[in-house]
Amino acid sequence: MDLKISGGSVAVIFIGALSFYGGVSYQVARYDDLCSVLGGDANSAYYPVCITEGGDTEALWLGPIRVAKEDIIKFEIDQASERQTQVHLTLSPVIAAALTGVVEQSVGRQIEIRIGGELINTVRIAEAVTMKNFTILMTNAQAEQLAQLIVSNSE
Repeated sequence: MDLKISGGSVAVIFIGALSFYGGVSYQVARYDDLCSVLGGDANSAYYPVCITEGGDTEALWLGPIRVAKEDIIKFEIDQASERQTQVHLTLSPVIAAALTGVVEQSVGRQIEIRIGGELINTVRIAEAVTMKNFTILMTNAQAEQLAQLIVSNSE
């Protein structure tokens, strides 16, 4: 059985491969351009997260992930003690997936939790977990500030 490959077949395969490579390169350039318009640098990991410095101080930040009102499915506050409050959050699937990607890449490192520009807590990631629901322990004033941000962002 002879396998004959004509010049036309080779040209079609070459053009297809070149087109694929060009499309991937275009998509990478487009993403990097969008990220630079936002004022940040693209995270070179598997998850497309644009890292920005400063800018939006009126938000909840879980590491490099900005969590807005529309990203929170459920928000509850419980009094843990006289000066501590437990804030229970359920995140949307998109934000939960992005946060899971950051957590998987941050095992052994720390992630900062911020409300606006204020550092609430620093968490050391011991192991990669998939999370959609979680609890943050904070002061009563910080929980009140977070609740106000979520209410003001929803208007």
